[in-house]
Amino acid sequence: MSLLKFEEIIKESYFDFEKIIQNIENYLAHLPKEIRLEKETLLSHSNLVLDYSLKLVELNQIEKNIDAILFKISDNVGFLSTIKLLYIKAIYWHDIGKINENFQLEKMNNSKFLKVDYDISSKHSILSAYLYLVSSFDYINKAFSDINQKIELISISVGFAMTIWRHHTGIYKSINELIADKDEGLPICSNLDVYVNRLNLDINNQMHTNLMNNLVNGDLKNRLKTNENYFLLSKSLFSLLIISDYYATSQFMNYGNTKDLKYKDFGLIDDNFREAIYKRFYENQFDKELINKTNSDFKNFTELQEKSNDNLNHLRNKLFIEVRTNLQQNLNQNLFYIEAPTGAGKTNLSLMSVVEILKNDISINKVFYVFPFTTLITQTYTAIKKTLELNNSQIVQLHSKAKYNQKDKNGKSEAELDGIYGDNKKNFLDNQFMNYPITLLSHVKFFDILTGISKDDNYIFHRLANSIVIIDEIQTYSPDFWSRIVYLFDMYAKNFNIKFIVMSATLPKIGKIIDSRFTFLVSNKQEYFQNPNFGQRVQIDTNVISINKPEEIYQKLEEESITYQNLETTKLKKVKTIIEFITKKGADEFYKYAKDVNEIFDEIFILSGTILEPRRKEIIDFIKNIHDKNILLVTTQVVEAGVDIDMDIGFKEKSLLDSDEQLAGRINRNSSKEGNKLFLFSVGKGNDKFVYKTDKRKGISAIYQEDGKDKNILETKDFDKFYSQILDKIIENNEKKFVDNLNTYKSHLRNLRFNDSHIKLIDMQSVSVFVPHNLMAKLYWNAYEKAILNDEKDLFDKKIDIKKLSAKISKYTFSLADYPKSGMEYLETYGEKKYGYLYLEEWYSECDGKKLYSYKDGLDTSVLRGDFVSMII
Repeated sequence: MSLLKFEEIIKESYFDFEKIIQNIENYLAHLPKEIRLEKETLLSHSNLVLDYSLKLVELNQIEKNIDAILFKISDNVGFLSTIKLLYIKAIYWHDIGKINENFQLEKMNNSKFLKVDYDISSKHSILSAYLYLVSSFDYINKAFSDINQKIELISISVGFAMTIWRHHTGIYKSINELIADKDEGLPICSNLDVYVNRLNLDINNQMHTNLMNNLVNGDLKNRLKTNENYFLLSKSLFSLLIISDYYATSQFMNYGNTKDLKYKDFGLIDDNFREAIYKRFYENQFDKELINKTNSDFKNFTELQEKSNDNLNHLRNKLFIEVRTNLQQNLNQNLFYIEAPTGAGKTNLSLMSVVEILKNDISINKVFYVFPFTTLITQTYTAIKKTLELNNSQIVQLHSKAKYNQKDKNGKSEAELDGIYGDNKKNFLDNQFMNYPITLLSHVKFFDILTGISKDDNYIFHRLANSIVIIDEIQTYSPDFWSRIVYLFDMYAKNFNIKFIVMSATLPKIGKIIDSRFTFLVSNKQEYFQNPNFGQRVQIDTNVISINKPEEIYQKLEEESITYQNLETTKLKKVKTIIEFITKKGADEFYKYAKDVNEIFDEIFILSGTILEPRRKEIIDFIKNIHDKNILLVTTQVVEAGVDIDMDIGFKEKSLLDSDEQLAGRINRNSSKEGNKLFLFSVGKGNDKFVYKTDKRKGISAIYQEDGKDKNILETKDFDKFYSQILDKIIENNEKKFVDNLNTYKSHLRNLRFNDSHIKLIDMQSVSVFVPHNLMAKLYWNAYEKAILNDEKDLFDKKIDIKKLSAKISKYTFSLADYPKSGMEYLETYGEKKYGYLYLEEWYSECDGKKLYSYKDGLDTSVLRGDFVSMII
């Protein structure tokens, strides 16, 4: 069975406003930038929005996803075709409410109309939703006699009407509010029959009046049906509606009244791109010899127990082929795990998975890499771009500190570009809407796209269909989110053909929570984790050292560093030591003490959340490239997951078990050294008890019984033993009634309570602090301020200027958590809040004999005098 295509459905009379709206030529949709230019009519705008939506559906191959969702609702083709009509009709009718005379007079300066009083002032979105519903109710009532089908179609049309209602504001309101809101919702539409009568449609006024009254005031609202499929349809519709509206409006503003689509390149993967990156990947020096290898070409694990570079590389290649083989055997699956030890090359494994999937599945046309930290985004962006030889039109990294991406011009002159590659406005849209084959972004942004309520979040949602999404370091998410996350992954993978690859060295098998089928691309991971070349890179001393003050650990750190220097296997007799504290205050105190008493280290660095990005890069580059100096790095948890440094000796304030393992991954990364150790310590009563007090991982022991012996997970690397305890707790909670759990979340989705279904990975207020510590910082800030205040410049150009300067500003900005009693108000006395930043004007001030802010040392946290300042991470 197949359904009518959207292109066929729009031949219906509902998609011709020239015939539907009386005197359609008199109604305007938008005003141009300059008075002398031609205005845009409602007819032109509606047609253009429809054209863009159809083009996006076609290029992103979304229609097959929508049809698949529909067939889960029913097998009645006529019934489902009606839902498709209601879906695409919502896009075409989204602005029909602009026939409101007050809108024309007040917003469009249209003198053809006089002011009226129908209780909606100049609002147009609620009138659009109302007219959409009235005409849809009429169609449903005439086309269907079965009461259950009618209720179901009415339920769906109400959900679609909500997307029309909120298309200017975001979907932070629910269906209940559309029905009941006496200030903005359907209750204010009781006097709007006059507009129904202006439509050249044979609408039964008595019928629609009764239905609308029953919806708003009667029991119809209680009979509306809800399910997961309605949510999926409404979510995708909202994304397509607002993005098509944006493109159409931008086209008019920038190109005037033109029917032909000016925006045609949406950064999708084509056959040429697939072939090119596959070839380039396997031509890479490391990978070219692996293209025709199979598992039988490699040694058994028993033959690879000796620690050596040859065996390490052999293991990496063996793992590569195992992942590829398992992937090729399961290309029809959409949920995958890659669990591999530190140093095994997870980035390379994920990239191989990408090129293999793209080669074998032409339905996939976008790739997203999702990371918890900007440092990981930048590292991976650089590696992928180099390996696949990509240009700026093919890959982008999007985060606050990334440079504004300018697509490549491919050698063409500005004249030849004709507003395509050289068009700054189009380039702005490409950055804003992620119009690139490969996009790297933060996990916060990704989950905003997946579950967010703002327009900015939802513009991009439709692009997730038919894509690969690689989620790195998923253990950095609180277990409180794991149920919702895996439920969404499973639902979106099935319905929008998204291939999720979840990877980490410490990987919770979140699929267990809902019994979701993930494919293990590494089928015998313990053979790798426990191999000496991976598992014995660093010896973890699991006996936790108790101290009262941070400086008390210094003597032990110095002794172990000297011991390592003097090992026979330490070639240059130099040591790189790292010590990590849970809190910024602990790191500060130790750093100050270490500098005062140091006798063995040539360089002592501090790397914390208040160190600016350029300084972070300087420190990491120094540690990576300098091998003839003794180095001590004092840090907070900013270095744990994936930061590309290789240390010799480590000390870590005890926190969560997987966090402890992540720091171990920064030591002897290539397994090329001997005598590398990690020591654990706790300070006072334990900062972890406060910082992680609500985390389900807190309190779960690393010790387990096997073969009658006590074993430690940090030694055996069997993190399934650790995570299974957490997952069991989550599953148990999800089975309870009358508590907030996964069932609650499912209810939010089914009832289109988008606001309640938004996953906020970081739900804590923070303050962005700008430090004008040098002349360039001040010049960039002045330019940024000037761009914001410039009201003479074209709005698009103004946005571009602000976007470009924001990346510059970020180089001089750090963030601090702002929670009760954090003492943030004391820091605010040294600066001024403006444009979303705390401008730290007096960064040079003395505070207890120390400069308030130092480029090398970061913020002096003693200025924050709150009761809980010691907990700042």
